[in-house]
Amino acid sequence: MTKKAALTALCSAACAILLALPATAGESGVATTHKAVTKATTKTMQRAWTPQTLSGRIMMVDPAARLVVVKGPDGVPFDIRVTAATHIREGSQTLNLQQLSSQTHKEVSVRFIPERTGDIAQTIRIASQA
Repeated sequence: MTKKAALTALCSAACAILLALPATAGESGVATTHKAVTKATTKTMQRAWTPQTLSGRIMMVDPAARLVVVKGPDGVPFDIRVTAATHIREGSQTLNLQQLSSQTHKEVSVRFIPERTGDIAQTIRIASQA
């Protein structure tokens, strides 16, 4: 084997080994796994999504699916997911999702966090009737 062929084989083997390694160097120079990098990136992305506010009318409430559909002022329906942490209020009274289902066609203001899996409601406030 010539020196050139040996050097080429050695370089090819070194490249193959480097490509096969699952670790990547982080900002601190310490190797981290791909899974850790992905998790950190996901957390950073979630922090980038700021809460939004939507005003509109309740079109539908599905307590079994934990879903509220609100029709925005432009007529576009928004599917809003409700969690155990969602605060539902009418005036000073706190409501649960089952009670909210009897409030269809009422004006609401929803503060939600947009996520890839859907919009998550933080608060749902039924507008007071003047």
